[in-house]
Amino acid sequence: MIPRRLVSSLVLAATLLCQGLAHAQSPADVALARDLFREGAKLGQDGRWAEARERYMRSLALKRAPLTLYSLGVANREIGRLVDALESFRAFLVEADLQNAANKPYEQPARDAIAALEKRVGRLDIRIAPASPPGLNVRVDGADVPQAALGLPRIVDPGEHTIVVRAQGYREATTKAKVGEGEQTAVTVTLVRIGPKGPGPGPVKPPGGGIPPVVPERPVVPIFLLAGGAVAFASGLTVGLIGVQKASDAPVQDGPEAAQARRLALAGDIVGSVGILAAGAGVAMLLLGKPEDPPAESSEPSESSGVSVQPFVTPTGFGLVGRF
Repeated sequence: MIPRRLVSSLVLAATLLCQGLAHAQSPADVALARDLFREGAKLGQDGRWAEARERYMRSLALKRAPLTLYSLGVANREIGRLVDALESFRAFLVEADLQNAANKPYEQPARDAIAALEKRVGRLDIRIAPASPPGLNVRVDGADVPQAALGLPRIVDPGEHTIVVRAQGYREATTKAKVGEGEQTAVTVTLVRIGPKGPGPGPVKPPGGGIPPVVPERPVVPIFLLAGGAVAFASGLTVGLIGVQKASDAPVQDGPEAAQARRLALAGDIVGSVGILAAGAGVAMLLLGKPEDPPAESSEPSESSGVSVQPFVTPTGFGLVGRF
């Protein structure tokens, strides 16, 4: 029977062997990675650091080598990607065999670069209000911030950064924050809850509060009398003129045409008179206005509470009447 400890050791060895085979590069990939590294080094000598960075990254994808990490750190630093440069130099110190003669000369420059970059990178402290909403998702410059990193200052390159915050039950919030070199900037993102629409706007209150002013009612009846009286007067005047014209054109004064003309003239006079009376009543009511109601808090009659003035209209004229 094979001892349990030996079985565990064999399983571990087999796992490590499989991992090593999975990450092994073919000779062709290694040769291509070497060519890309050389191209990046030449571009860096010419000051074309953005192109050099692209060659170093492709070389690393084919074969991960410590000197390529160091060179990538230099390219990132030259184009202002300070956070990426910092991590490249740190990865070089972790992965390089510093006892190797090829890597040893770059150890101290890498440590010096790390010390300088730690003072230059900015830090962004993102605070969410309300704190810890459900389904919280934070993105900085389009990259998701891991849940484990929320609530902690985050190293960023100096410059302006876009922060997008999403949470369940809240509207998406976007804000921008500018971080200076070597500075830590705190920014608070306030979320607005999504809720049902509230009631519509209420009545407008006067400045300083108080009771809104009472809008007076339109004097409908006086205006109606005035307008109707004017129309009636115009109609009566027209009919009366027609009657007068027909009477003058009648061949005889006692004939049927003359009688019809007299009836038209009489009708015109009646309609015109009614129109004048109605218009006069409307004018009187507009001038007098509506009598004010007595104060509600007083039930005892005052000297003026028993006096009122009302207009009257009759077929023969109009006027005013006073009541005491």
